[in-house]
Amino acid sequence: MTMTETKLTPDAKSDLTIATVETIRLKLPYKRPVSFAAQTESTSHYVILRIVLSDGTEGIAESVCRPGHTGEDAVTVAYQLETFFKPLLIGADPLGHLALLAKIGKVRECRAAKMLIDVALWDLRGKAFGQPVWRLLGGTDPKPVPLTWIAHGNTREAMVEEAKRMAEERGYRGIKLKTWKRSMEDHRDGRGSAQASAQAVLYVDGNGIYTETETRTILVHVKDYNVAFMEEPCKFTDISRQAAMAAFLPVALLGDQCCESLTQVHSHIRASSVGAVSMKLRRTGITESLKLIALCEAAGLPVVIGTDSESRVGALVRMHLRAAIPSLAPWPTETHFFDKLGDDTFAGDFHFADGTIMPTDAPGFGAALDRRKIERYAF
Repeated sequence: MTMTETKLTPDAKSDLTIATVETIRLKLPYKRPVSFAAQTESTSHYVILRIVLSDGTEGIAESVCRPGHTGEDAVTVAYQLETFFKPLLIGADPLGHLALLAKIGKVRECRAAKMLIDVALWDLRGKAFGQPVWRLLGGTDPKPVPLTWIAHGNTREAMVEEAKRMAEERGYRGIKLKTWKRSMEDHRDGRGSAQASAQAVLYVDGNGIYTETETRTILVHVKDYNVAFMEEPCKFTDISRQAAMAAFLPVALLGDQCCESLTQVHSHIRASSVGAVSMKLRRTGITESLKLIALCEAAGLPVVIGTDSESRVGALVRMHLRAAIPSLAPWPTETHFFDKLGDDTFAGDFHFADGTIMPTDAPGFGAALDRRKIERYAF
């Protein structure tokens, strides 16, 4: 059986097996240094997972690896995949997706490695059926997906100028500001960005560095500039204090690091301690994300697809999910980091225009790997 002949009907019994599991560590360059809350970077480390079937069909997935954010670097994630999970995958039926997730779920923690497996299996499923993943997820007639740009900068002027430029020149439909100064300058950042990009959805991210008092007295003033969300301004000592802050704020409190799993999201919904949820595929893959979306939809909470600093390889995964699920439509997707990278290992069609990405009809997620680029950036 050749790759082009691998087409299955929904009621067919799969005779496919996983033959190879390969992990690739990459160091990808930025166009220019990027400042985060605690550091400035000029490169990022990534892990690419390839799950290859006996007929040569491959499923791929990507994750950024920042130990300062997640406690795992690329060496750690690659080791977990090779040592813990590769033996569980070799010889398995790739269409027995839930059974495989249950099997790898017996290994504790290793969230990024498990997500990579889940996403690669969805890519394989699409390629096996000859269908784009957005269609397998129930989507039809996908539209271009609008994107949010996250402005990084060491000064108010730099962030406002960056927000204006990316909205005007690249067409980004959302702008997210990092508010880290803990002063009224953050309030002025919101005003300047609102004036600079009046048509964009605007929200702010405190990265948990504010005290509760500072949030109530300083950051609260961004409400004056039609801010849609305030993402994790504080590190709360318990969920009841976060619920009190969510009730006080005049804009929705967007849960990010407090919403890393389905169980955590359920707890915050019950406590009324978030007004919206940032869903990141590095944490919940596709399968758990579908459950998380359904849970939030039942609770009436908005869900935003947050960024994982993905390259074009990972960007298309998020586009398929966003294009398929109607409840995600009101909000731009944070996928933007491909526009900050100087290069990546993507091969295929990537349709970025006017601040949007258009999913294609290519099987799976539509991403392939450029082997020459892998040789250049692998470590």
